[in-house]
Amino acid sequence: MENTNQLNKEAWDAYQDEYFKFHLMARPDYFAFFSNGGVDWQGEEHMLDMIGNVKGLKLLDTCCACDAIQALSWHNSGAIVTACDITPKAIEIASANAAKMNVNIEFIVEDMQTLTSVGDNQFDIVFATYPVWIQDLNEACRNWHRVLKPGGKLLLNMDHPVLACIEADENGLIVSKDYNHPKAEREETFDGTGISERFGGWSVDLACVCNRYRISDILNAICGAGFIIHNTHESNTLCATEDVAEEVRNNIYLSKLPSGFTVLAYK
Repeated sequence: MENTNQLNKEAWDAYQDEYFKFHLMARPDYFAFFSNGGVDWQGEEHMLDMIGNVKGLKLLDTCCACDAIQALSWHNSGAIVTACDITPKAIEIASANAAKMNVNIEFIVEDMQTLTSVGDNQFDIVFATYPVWIQDLNEACRNWHRVLKPGGKLLLNMDHPVLACIEADENGLIVSKDYNHPKAEREETFDGTGISERFGGWSVDLACVCNRYRISDILNAICGAGFIIHNTHESNTLCATEDVAEEVRNNIYLSKLPSGFTVLAYK
């Protein structure tokens, strides 16, 4: 079987320099904001209500990217943060930025599916995002369970999978994909993320694969790994999210649907 995580690693790595430039265009005060204790949940403040006080707790961010906005926000909320990304370039940029801001976060190059270099029973919280980049969700959940201390918490925050099945314009919504039969979607050209569309576009001739999962697939993988689900949350945060194309952020029809899904589970 082809290792699609490796495909995604190469495409994602090629994007990181431009990706961070796009983030600086969206937030020119990036360095001042986070070095002065700022937090930016991009409309996902419900995560704090779900997870509770994180001060002094060891937290693993499984997919920080070069901007590390969520890792920085967890750090500035009091957590002791380790942040990983599958791409060396993302970690190189994020580490340099943290040093520039005098922020104490440990950054490591690691695949969030395998977490090979991370020992067992290390963390109080695993903060997981972007399962579309994970080829084997069951393995990922088992490893998130493995690295948590007994009683530790998994907080998984993701785009709501229904969004991937819908196309929207000023006239309404079209269901373009079958939610009930998700599959891995391969593209031969990687064109970045929503934030690149906001600032003129970007692409590279490298293949990438999005692994589509239903809500039931997510919950079953979490339960199958041994977690106990505590609660879930659906939200619409498109207007507050930087990494979304402008026409998506402002679409009145999409505003009536959930854009995000969050689950909290205990080991």
